[in-house]
Amino acid sequence: MKLTNAEIFNVKEPLMLLSKEKLPVKTSLAVLRLIRKLDEFLIPVETVRDGLIRTYGKETKEGNFTVMPGDENWSKFNKEYGELMTQTSEVVFEVVTLPDTLEIEPATLMALERFIKVA
Repeated sequence: MKLTNAEIFNVKEPLMLLSKEKLPVKTSLAVLRLIRKLDEFLIPVETVRDGLIRTYGKETKEGNFTVMPGDENWSKFNKEYGELMTQTSEVVFEVVTLPDTLEIEPATLMALERFIKVA
């Protein structure tokens, strides 16, 4: 399935929430495999994103870098970050089947829509 870097980035947190739920063994394993598969694509994206923040951001007192709307380099950062997040990759994965008894918030389900089905 073709996924943008943004789709992969945005599903990380909902998948981590799902991984903390008590699920059947088969489902838990499928969730873990999906997380690992997406990490293959996400880790390089996060590395490039961090590089963009270091390039266009300002160092804080704590030694971190940040770039905010209104900063002088914001438009350059935003343009390159947008290009990064719209790039697509072909990701081969199995859709995770969740039990219909699982209680999960609609916002989390919406983010996971392309990656799960409910049995």
